[in-house]
Amino acid sequence: MEFKKEDLFTIPNILTYIRLICIPIFIWLMVEYYLHDFTDVYMWASFGVFLFAEVTDICDGYIARHFNQISDIGKVLDPIADKVLQCVSMLMLCICGNIHWAFAIIIIVKEVYMGVTSKYWMRASKRQVEQKSNKVGKAGAFIYFAGILLSFFTKKHSIIYWVDFALLIIGSVLAIIAATIYTIIYQRKLKELRESGVLDTLDRYGNPLPTVEDREDGSAKQDTQENTHSEDAE
Repeated sequence: MEFKKEDLFTIPNILTYIRLICIPIFIWLMVEYYLHDFTDVYMWASFGVFLFAEVTDICDGYIARHFNQISDIGKVLDPIADKVLQCVSMLMLCICGNIHWAFAIIIIVKEVYMGVTSKYWMRASKRQVEQKSNKVGKAGAFIYFAGILLSFFTKKHSIIYWVDFALLIIGSVLAIIAATIYTIIYQRKLKELRESGVLDTLDRYGNPLPTVEDREDGSAKQDTQENTHSEDAE
């Protein structure tokens, strides 16, 4: 990956920065909601900030793809902002009693697992295996998003509460299945790369190692340059 200064202030990355700024604002509003005896105005404000942050996520992805503004900075920051926002929102809603703690634990453990294993696959495969989303993961993320939205308005044992509970269960199951699929696919790809011998031809960053011919050519060029310098000196 190469971080370029000109990519720092592209529109998609600015939207990602805004989403990151929304996270502490969201936390503050949820804390105020909790401390002020669950005053609805703070909950509505929290919901508005969360929804706004999610809209920036949709917009930055669309702009990056359609206006060719995809950058390595965005590839790193965008998923971090998404995952942190989702995990923080789940935790705060759990603290306020809108969501059961089990759902927050499942999604946080899954995201930590995916982050750690993604780093492992990247390093072990010398950047030849890169984690990509699959349909199950996307479906789980969408259902979880719907569940989080409903969680802002749940009251225990109401119809919305049980609908939300069902959505979060489905989202949790799909998240676990998606993580399992990721593990199977990428471990298989890593095994194939190791058996093929491709990794022996790459350095730790995934760049091709110099071949014997390259080294011989380099030595020949160096000898030629030394001879030229010697002749010039004479």
